Amino acid sequence: MELYINRCACWAPPADNQAAVPPLDYVSPLLKRRLSQLTRMTIEVVHQVLDSAPESGLVFVSSGGESARQLQVDRMLIKDGGILPAPFSMSVFNASPAMATIALGMKGGYTALYPVRNMFREGLAYGAAPVMAGETESVILVFADQQLPEEYVPVAEPEDNISPYAAAFVLSSVKEEGSIPIDPCSSLEALIGKLKAEASCV
Repeated sequence: MELYINRCACWAPPADNQAAVPPLDYVSPLLKRRLSQLTRMTIEVVHQVLDSAPESGLVFVSSGGESARQLQVDRMLIKDGGILPAPFSMSVFNASPAMATIALGMKGGYTALYPVRNMFREGLAYGAAPVMAGETESVILVFADQQLPEEYVPVAEPEDNISPYAAAFVLSSVKEEGSIPIDPCSSLEALIGKLKAEASCV
């Protein structure tokens, strides 16, 4: 079975303001004020591709998840000896894809994945698996990370200390106009080369 990227989107803050967030004008103010930068970026890129795969499931891949929120919870636990339910629920690893499905009314479910070694290759293989197996026609695959809090940098791997970003890809078994064929075992470099050749997302 062939695998294609039918749509893609990306969002990152400008170099001079790494704390910037997408405006999310389509999300209610009450919900929006609870969202972290990571979750806002995730919602934005999914929103940009959702119309091409409205019934698809979401696969979220991140090396750090809600690291800043987790640090806040850790501080609360150390200082107060306990944590409140609301901060905890927004600090868990799957908070971003969960909030994306809520904000965008997605009904296809989601999976949150923390890759062990090669983040892109493992994420792509996991996202492509149900499509290649014929279990679903398409999947929205999201890679997203935020900048690690300074407290975590000394114990983090160098590749984990990166600038904030989010990118979404609609993986599909159906070829459409403008589709990009992709090997489910592709490297990140190979994908970037294809996207550059198509002047898409890069």
